[in-house]
Amino acid sequence: MMLKAKQKGFTLLELLVVITLLAILSVGALVAYDGLTEKAQASATANNTASVDRAIRQYKVISQKFPDQWDNLGASGAAVTTGTVSLADSTKSWLANLDVTTAAGQSAAEALAAAGVEELQVAPDTIFTGVVPNLQHNEGATSGASNEVDVDAVSNLAIVAAEGLGNKFNGSATTAADTLKLNKLNDAFEEDETNLVVALGFGHDAAHSTAGSKVAIAQAATYTSANIDASKNYARYIGLFLVGSSTGQGVAPAGLTYRDKALFVGIVDPEGNGIDDNIAAAVSVDN
Repeated sequence: MMLKAKQKGFTLLELLVVITLLAILSVGALVAYDGLTEKAQASATANNTASVDRAIRQYKVISQKFPDQWDNLGASGAAVTTGTVSLADSTKSWLANLDVTTAAGQSAAEALAAAGVEELQVAPDTIFTGVVPNLQHNEGATSGASNEVDVDAVSNLAIVAAEGLGNKFNGSATTAADTLKLNKLNDAFEEDETNLVVALGFGHDAAHSTAGSKVAIAQAATYTSANIDASKNYARYIGLFLVGSSTGQGVAPAGLTYRDKALFVGIVDPEGNGIDDNIAAAVSVDN
């Protein structure tokens, strides 16, 4: 007579152990995936910062001028302290305003025009419905609401915050700490100097202005981070142009000496981070 084998199932304790192990493995996989995502994003930012910077410099060498039709990030209308409506808070924290209707503003505009930046793309006073922030400056996307304006005819320009250069777009006063951040971007900007650096967005039309050149720039890269949401915020990379300077910290724009032709400083992301910062971020995520 054959004996029937006795069936034995999992105990409740064994089931709980298995479920716990599966949960631990799942969390580990998600953490690893999240790390890969952060690494990819940081690496893309580092690559885009360097690539856009290099492409602009190559275009300048061949064409003897800089791309035209950059995005004007300066305030429009009466909103002098806010900047373009779609700028993220993290962008407003390092940019300030320059009134182009003043003699200092006109001198800055003339220096830009002499370098080939003759026209700027100006966004509508309010966000154009149904158009992403990166295209608010493009008249094709906004049914003509945006327009091209001569650089000396705009009301305001965005500048990199430094002590003595007015209030930042977030409403706070510029301080010596802002001057140090400018020095961090370029060692030529000493902390005992005042340097006026205009910040212009390298957007859709700026890239297209190079069409036909042997070193045409195919597209304007987009930046994303925890602080910059491209569906809500302007997320193009930003070009910096030195237009005026003076020895002594905290000198007002009226007291600066202005260049005959603007000097291209480099490309930063919308949070004001340069190539070195972005490369370091990519490496730190990897480690």
